[in-house]
Amino acid sequence: MSSVRLVQWARYLTLLVLMVALLGVISNNLGLLDCPYTVKIRRVAAILPTLFYIAAIWMIQRAYAAIARGDAVEAALATLLERLGLCLFLGGIARVFGQLWIIRMALGAPASWAWFDVGAMTLGSIGLLLFILARPLRDAAKARTELAEIL
Repeated sequence: MSSVRLVQWARYLTLLVLMVALLGVISNNLGLLDCPYTVKIRRVAAILPTLFYIAAIWMIQRAYAAIARGDAVEAALATLLERLGLCLFLGGIARVFGQLWIIRMALGAPASWAWFDVGAMTLGSIGLLLFILARPLRDAAKARTELAEIL
């Protein structure tokens, strides 16, 4: 199987994962209309990190689409690392701090300042690493392009 074909299949599989994730989020939150006010706020707050993680899946799909179009792999990967890293980092921050702060502000309910979810903290840390690594990869891709033009 050619590499372009493999990238196209990976893109379609990523779109499938995205659709399943979106359906899961929608089905988990269909009870928004039936819940008391406080439960609605808690559910809305719980959706926040999920939106960032779904955006991360979308960024992966966009990278596959760029590579399938014939864009430079290095440039597509640099863009992917930057966007994916940002989504994962913000999703982790939203899980550790954002949910509780929304509940605290909207409901005035007592809540701690942070929820130390190790999984979210790990994803956020990996996201920050990917975001930081994107710049050197982008610079290397530019240098390679310039070198190819010179030669």
